[in-house]
Amino acid sequence: METISGGIKVSKRKSLREEVYESLKKSILHGKLKGGQRLIEETLADQIGISRTPVREAFHKLERDDLVTKLPKGGFAVREFTKEDVDEIFGIRSALESYAAYLTTLHITPDKLAQLEKKVKESEAALEKGDDERVVELNTEFHDFLYKSCKSKKLFEMINNFRDYFYRYRSLLLHTERGMNYSIDDHRRMLEAMKKKNPRLVERLVRNHLARGKDIILKEVSERRITP
Repeated sequence: METISGGIKVSKRKSLREEVYESLKKSILHGKLKGGQRLIEETLADQIGISRTPVREAFHKLERDDLVTKLPKGGFAVREFTKEDVDEIFGIRSALESYAAYLTTLHITPDKLAQLEKKVKESEAALEKGDDERVVELNTEFHDFLYKSCKSKKLFEMINNFRDYFYRYRSLLLHTERGMNYSIDDHRRMLEAMKKKNPRLVERLVRNHLARGKDIILKEVSERRITP
Protein backbone atom coordinates (compact mmCIF):
# COMPACT_ATOMS: atom_id res chain seq x y z
CA MET A 1 0.00 0.00 0.00
CA GLU A 2 1.45 3.35 -1.03
CA THR A 3 0.31 6.90 -0.32
CA ILE A 4 0.05 9.75 -2.82
CA SER A 5 -1.04 13.38 -2.47
CA GLY A 6 -4.34 14.12 -0.74
CA GLY A 7 -3.97 11.09 1.55
CA ILE A 8 -4.72 8.73 -1.33
CA LYS A 9 -3.72 5.12 -0.80
CA VAL A 10 -3.16 2.82 -3.72
CA SER A 11 -2.94 -0.94 -3.58
CA LYS A 12 -1.49 -2.72 -6.58
CA ARG A 13 -3.71 -5.75 -6.01
CA LYS A 14 -6.52 -4.09 -8.00
CA SER A 15 -6.54 -2.72 -11.53
CA LEU A 16 -4.26 0.30 -11.26
CA ARG A 17 -6.64 2.52 -13.17
CA GLU A 18 -9.56 1.54 -10.94
CA GLU A 19 -7.53 1.91 -7.75
CA VAL A 20 -6.26 5.36 -8.69
CA TYR A 21 -9.75 6.37 -9.86
CA GLU A 22 -11.48 5.18 -6.68
CA SER A 23 -8.88 6.77 -4.42
CA LEU A 24 -9.00 10.11 -6.19
CA LYS A 25 -12.80 10.08 -6.26
CA LYS A 26 -12.98 9.39 -2.54
CA SER A 27 -10.42 12.11 -1.77
CA ILE A 28 -12.39 14.63 -3.85
CA LEU A 29 -15.78 13.74 -2.36
CA HIS A 30 -14.43 13.63 1.21
CA GLY A 31 -12.77 17.02 0.80
CA LYS A 32 -9.14 15.91 0.98
CA LEU A 33 -8.66 17.33 -2.52
CA LYS A 34 -10.26 20.78 -2.78
CA GLY A 35 -12.04 22.50 -5.64
CA GLY A 36 -9.52 24.10 -7.98
CA GLN A 37 -6.61 21.92 -6.80
CA ARG A 38 -4.36 20.81 -9.68
CA LEU A 39 -3.77 17.13 -10.34
CA ILE A 40 -0.59 16.50 -12.30
CA GLU A 41 -0.41 13.18 -14.08
CA GLU A 42 3.37 12.85 -14.03
CA THR A 43 3.68 13.79 -10.35
CA LEU A 44 1.06 11.27 -9.23
CA ALA A 45 2.51 8.50 -11.40
CA ASP A 46 6.01 9.12 -9.99
CA GLN A 47 4.76 9.13 -6.40
CA ILE A 48 2.91 5.83 -6.84
CA GLY A 49 5.70 4.29 -8.87
CA ILE A 50 3.62 3.37 -11.92
CA SER A 51 3.41 4.47 -15.53
CA ARG A 52 1.38 7.53 -16.45
CA THR A 53 -1.19 5.52 -18.46
CA PRO A 54 -3.42 4.30 -15.58
CA VAL A 55 -3.28 7.75 -13.98
CA ARG A 56 -4.32 9.36 -17.27
CA GLU A 57 -7.16 6.83 -17.64
CA ALA A 58 -8.33 7.55 -14.09
CA PHE A 59 -8.33 11.31 -14.80
CA HIS A 60 -10.45 10.80 -17.92
CA LYS A 61 -12.93 8.69 -15.97
CA LEU A 62 -13.15 11.40 -13.28
CA GLU A 63 -13.67 13.94 -16.05
CA ARG A 64 -16.65 11.90 -17.31
CA ASP A 65 -17.97 11.90 -13.73
CA ASP A 66 -17.72 15.72 -13.81
CA LEU A 67 -15.38 15.66 -10.81
CA VAL A 68 -12.30 17.09 -12.57
CA THR A 69 -11.80 19.43 -15.50
CA LYS A 70 -9.00 19.56 -18.08
CA LEU A 71 -6.83 22.65 -17.85
CA PRO A 72 -6.06 24.70 -21.01
CA LYS A 73 -2.29 24.30 -20.57
CA GLY A 74 -2.40 20.62 -19.65
CA GLY A 75 -3.19 18.61 -16.53
CA PHE A 76 -6.43 18.48 -14.59
CA ALA A 77 -7.98 20.27 -11.62
CA VAL A 78 -10.65 19.27 -9.12
CA ARG A 79 -13.91 20.77 -10.37
CA GLU A 80 -15.37 23.60 -8.33
CA PHE A 81 -19.06 22.93 -7.95
CA THR A 82 -21.72 25.52 -8.70
CA LYS A 83 -24.97 26.63 -7.11
CA GLU A 84 -26.74 24.37 -9.62
CA ASP A 85 -24.73 21.36 -8.38
CA VAL A 86 -25.66 22.12 -4.76
CA ASP A 87 -29.34 22.54 -5.72
CA GLU A 88 -29.30 19.24 -7.60
CA ILE A 89 -27.63 17.17 -4.87
CA PHE A 90 -29.83 18.56 -2.10
CA GLY A 91 -32.94 18.10 -4.26
CA ILE A 92 -32.08 14.43 -4.73
CA ARG A 93 -31.29 14.04 -1.05
CA SER A 94 -34.57 15.66 -0.02
CA ALA A 95 -36.67 13.41 -2.25
CA LEU A 96 -34.94 10.15 -1.30
CA GLU A 97 -34.10 10.71 2.34
CA SER A 98 -37.40 12.25 3.45
CA TYR A 99 -39.30 9.29 1.99
CA ALA A 100 -36.88 6.82 3.58
CA ALA A 101 -37.34 8.54 6.96
CA TYR A 102 -41.13 8.34 6.50
CA LEU A 103 -40.92 4.57 5.87
CA THR A 104 -38.49 4.05 8.73
CA THR A 105 -40.89 5.73 11.14
CA LEU A 106 -43.63 3.29 10.10
CA HIS A 107 -41.43 0.23 10.70
CA ILE A 108 -38.93 1.20 13.40
CA THR A 109 -38.64 -1.02 16.47
CA PRO A 110 -37.77 0.01 20.05
CA ASP A 111 -34.28 -1.50 19.80
CA LYS A 112 -33.52 0.51 16.66
CA LEU A 113 -34.87 3.66 18.28
CA ALA A 114 -32.50 2.98 21.16
CA GLN A 115 -29.58 2.72 18.74
CA LEU A 116 -30.48 6.05 17.13
CA GLU A 117 -30.80 7.58 20.61
CA LYS A 118 -27.29 6.33 21.36
CA LYS A 119 -25.94 7.96 18.18
CA VAL A 120 -27.49 11.31 19.16
CA LYS A 121 -26.09 11.13 22.71
CA GLU A 122 -22.64 10.19 21.42
CA SER A 123 -22.81 13.12 18.98
CA GLU A 124 -23.69 15.51 21.80
CA ALA A 125 -20.78 14.20 23.89
CA ALA A 126 -18.32 14.45 20.96
CA LEU A 127 -19.46 18.02 20.26
CA GLU A 128 -18.94 18.97 23.90
CA LYS A 129 -15.40 17.55 23.75
CA GLY A 130 -14.68 19.46 20.54
CA ASP A 131 -14.10 16.24 18.59
CA ASP A 132 -15.34 17.53 15.23
CA GLU A 133 -14.25 14.51 13.20
CA ARG A 134 -16.14 12.15 15.51
CA VAL A 135 -19.26 14.34 15.16
CA VAL A 136 -19.04 14.04 11.36
CA GLU A 137 -18.59 10.27 11.64
CA LEU A 138 -21.55 9.88 14.02
CA ASN A 139 -23.68 12.13 11.83
CA THR A 140 -23.06 9.83 8.87
CA GLU A 141 -23.76 6.75 11.00
CA PHE A 142 -27.07 8.28 12.16
CA HIS A 143 -28.20 8.91 8.59
CA ASP A 144 -27.00 5.52 7.33
CA PHE A 145 -28.77 3.66 10.15
CA LEU A 146 -31.94 5.71 9.75
CA TYR A 147 -32.26 5.03 6.02
CA LYS A 148 -31.15 1.41 6.19
CA SER A 149 -34.13 0.82 8.50
CA CYS A 150 -36.68 1.93 5.88
CA LYS A 151 -37.27 -1.70 4.74
CA SER A 152 -37.06 -0.71 1.07
CA LYS A 153 -34.02 -2.32 -0.48
CA LYS A 154 -34.33 -0.36 -3.72
CA LEU A 155 -34.68 2.98 -1.95
CA PHE A 156 -31.69 2.30 0.30
CA GLU A 157 -29.62 1.25 -2.74
CA MET A 158 -30.53 4.52 -4.47
CA ILE A 159 -29.43 6.52 -1.42
CA ASN A 160 -26.27 4.44 -1.15
CA ASN A 161 -25.41 5.09 -4.82
CA PHE A 162 -25.20 8.81 -4.01
CA ARG A 163 -23.64 8.29 -0.57
CA ASP A 164 -20.21 9.71 -1.39
CA TYR A 165 -21.71 12.79 -3.05
CA PHE A 166 -23.92 13.36 -0.01
CA TYR A 167 -20.93 12.93 2.31
CA ARG A 168 -19.06 15.75 0.62
CA TYR A 169 -21.75 18.30 1.42
CA ARG A 170 -22.46 16.83 4.86
CA SER A 171 -18.80 17.18 5.80
CA LEU A 172 -18.67 20.76 4.49
CA LEU A 173 -21.86 21.68 6.34
CA LEU A 174 -20.76 20.26 9.67
CA HIS A 175 -17.53 22.23 9.56
CA THR A 176 -19.35 25.56 9.25
CA GLU A 177 -20.11 27.75 12.24
CA ARG A 178 -23.00 26.22 14.20
CA GLY A 179 -23.43 23.52 11.55
CA MET A 180 -22.79 20.70 14.01
CA ASN A 181 -25.14 22.16 16.63
CA TYR A 182 -27.94 22.56 14.11
CA SER A 183 -27.48 19.02 12.83
CA ILE A 184 -27.55 17.37 16.25
CA ASP A 185 -30.58 19.45 17.30
CA ASP A 186 -32.40 18.35 14.13
CA HIS A 187 -31.52 14.70 14.77
CA ARG A 188 -32.95 15.00 18.28
CA ARG A 189 -36.23 16.37 16.84
CA MET A 190 -36.40 13.56 14.25
CA LEU A 191 -35.85 10.98 16.97
CA GLU A 192 -38.59 12.42 19.19
CA ALA A 193 -41.03 12.45 16.25
CA MET A 194 -40.16 8.82 15.47
CA LYS A 195 -40.84 7.86 19.08
CA LYS A 196 -44.31 9.39 18.65
CA LYS A 197 -44.82 7.39 15.42
CA ASN A 198 -45.46 10.52 13.38
CA PRO A 199 -44.07 9.72 9.91
CA ARG A 200 -45.35 12.92 8.25
CA LEU A 201 -43.61 15.06 10.85
CA VAL A 202 -40.37 13.11 10.45
CA GLU A 203 -40.59 13.51 6.67
CA ARG A 204 -41.08 17.26 7.07
CA LEU A 205 -38.24 17.56 9.59
CA VAL A 206 -35.84 15.82 7.18
CA ARG A 207 -36.87 18.14 4.35
CA ASN A 208 -36.41 21.20 6.59
CA HIS A 209 -33.07 19.84 7.83
CA LEU A 210 -31.79 19.50 4.27
CA ALA A 211 -33.22 22.85 3.11
CA ARG A 212 -31.41 24.64 5.92
CA GLY A 213 -28.23 22.70 5.14
CA LYS A 214 -28.43 23.74 1.50
CA ASP A 215 -28.92 27.40 2.44
CA ILE A 216 -25.88 27.31 4.76
CA ILE A 217 -23.68 25.71 2.08
CA LEU A 218 -24.78 28.22 -0.57
CA LYS A 219 -24.11 31.13 1.80
CA GLU A 220 -20.66 29.81 2.67
CA VAL A 221 -19.83 29.28 -1.01
CA SER A 222 -21.11 32.71 -2.06
CA GLU A 223 -18.98 34.36 0.61
CA ARG A 224 -15.96 32.27 -0.44
CA ARG A 225 -15.49 30.75 3.00
CA ILE A 226 -15.67 27.22 1.56
CA THR A 227 -15.27 25.67 -1.89
CA PRO A 228 -17.51 22.64 -2.51
